[in-house]
Amino acid sequence: MSSVLLSSVPCGRFNSALPPPSYVKQESLCCSVSCSRRFPVQCAASRRNSPGSEKSSSRRRKKPTVVDEEVFNIDDGWKIDLDTTEKMLEVADVQVPVRLRQQLEQERQGIEVKPQPIKVEDAPRLTHKLLRVMAGKVGGRKLASPADLNVRPMMEIVRGAVFNILQALGGGAAQLPPGRWLDLYSGTGSVGIEALSRGCEMAYFVEMDPWVIDEVLNPNLAVTGFQDQAVVHTSPVETLLDQVAEHGAGLLGGQFDYISVTPPYEAVVFSKLMQQISDSPLVKEDTCIVVEYPIKSKREMPETCGPLVKIRDRRYGRTHVAIYGPAWAKDD
Repeated sequence: MSSVLLSSVPCGRFNSALPPPSYVKQESLCCSVSCSRRFPVQCAASRRNSPGSEKSSSRRRKKPTVVDEEVFNIDDGWKIDLDTTEKMLEVADVQVPVRLRQQLEQERQGIEVKPQPIKVEDAPRLTHKLLRVMAGKVGGRKLASPADLNVRPMMEIVRGAVFNILQALGGGAAQLPPGRWLDLYSGTGSVGIEALSRGCEMAYFVEMDPWVIDEVLNPNLAVTGFQDQAVVHTSPVETLLDQVAEHGAGLLGGQFDYISVTPPYEAVVFSKLMQQISDSPLVKEDTCIVVEYPIKSKREMPETCGPLVKIRDRRYGRTHVAIYGPAWAKDD
């Protein structure tokens, strides 16, 4: 019996007189040139077409089970069969939430299902005690202020410098001459409280944020003992100035000796605000007005405010402070 040396025969080029080996399929012959592989190793084409590889590829191509079934209706066209969906969920022993069942029932009846709004609770606002009264009766007393950036009180170094200027204008006394103070955009109330500590008789605070009033301003008045010398108005400053322009200064008990204006920079247009104050009956001929403003708004600050002139304009870092008063007090 003659033997055949298979290693000398290129794969796919078998002797036509002999049948091909059982492990080689006729349609899987991979090449027409000599191959260095020795049998019984199968070529790549044979492995790709083997029964095992077909099973593995079919497993990879397997699609996920579709729960909803689309049916065609002459009137409505293609739509999801909700009854079939519920039946399949029941057969699979799946617990369907009551809300989902209600939604399916509404869709079956053609009722528009409106998405429920997501309720997002605001983070609680906190306070800290980083401010203090600079001088006077309660000098050194700690004051509360919001921990967020929604309220930006006047810096202590600026507040101290402003009150030193005002005291110098009053004759260089150790405290302010008795008078009435109007603190606009009061926030923490640190400016008005400083005025009360240094000798003012009465201070009016105007703040529009109820939380700031309840959690910051009123506690600061309580800790300094100035509740009986303070009046707090919960109102936007612009609204209150409009009401005073209509009904007169008597709405706030008369004209003021001092007015401080410390608004949030991004919330106001300084040219319009200064015009409102200039036209206000709250301003008299010897009133001193202190306005804190950013450097970018310097061109919006007028040289006069009603009967008053700009007597000081100081820069503290990125903050400017303009002081308006009678002409005789102007710094030459």
